[in-house]
Amino acid sequence: MISHAQQSQILFADIKEFSSRSDHAQLRARSDLYAEMKSAFTEELWGACRHEDRGDGVLVVIPPDPALPPGTLFTDVLPRLENGLGGRRRSDPLLRLRIAVHEGSVHRDRHGFAGNAVNHVFRLCDGAPLRQALDEATGDTAVLVSEAVHDAVVRAGLPGVEPATFHPVTFQVKETRARAYLHVPGDPACALRIAGESEPGTRDGRDGAGHGGVSVSAGRSVYMDGAVVAGGDAHVTMEPEQRRRRDRGTR
Repeated sequence: MISHAQQSQILFADIKEFSSRSDHAQLRARSDLYAEMKSAFTEELWGACRHEDRGDGVLVVIPPDPALPPGTLFTDVLPRLENGLGGRRRSDPLLRLRIAVHEGSVHRDRHGFAGNAVNHVFRLCDGAPLRQALDEATGDTAVLVSEAVHDAVVRAGLPGVEPATFHPVTFQVKETRARAYLHVPGDPACALRIAGESEPGTRDGRDGAGHGGVSVSAGRSVYMDGAVVAGGDAHVTMEPEQRRRRDRGTR
């Protein structure tokens, strides 16, 4: 039986390099993950949320709560999580997390959570910009938030949330191609650098899809009609793969 959808914030935290660990190390990492998440959320907030285990990560659904300020995740929870993970470096095995945040309609049935919003938070977490950010970050978390969360929470300028530390990136995972905002706690230069590399026409246009693009420049007006480009001093530049395909078609 499917329940009614509920508009909620969704967080997915995924353990870096989980599959490369031994079974014993994986179990230890999972135990540590839940301990750190519960500590960051606080017992009261963790109890108010819904959670779904994902093997190498955990999905957290934060239901709307009039008593909970909308920016709490960014002002309280995520800073506590970053501090907690940083403190582990002195004695415990390293635990580093990719974190994706989205909001939308979340369905729940007897099997767990489902819906396009849930799918999207997983795609955010699996995108190349977030993976690169955690690879290069000086800290232990990297965060990617969807446009919906950025518009509702970050750009709103809520107290304690710094919009200037969230940088736009584009990513493509499977059939999803979207814009999101990258935040690397304690390392804003990392987020800014990766955002610069993710501008349209560079890496994001090839993430997962392997497709190049066509750029058009002109000294005068240009119009495009299907595959025809005409008008003025038009110059068309194709990516190497497209050029090879064109040449094969003329043989």
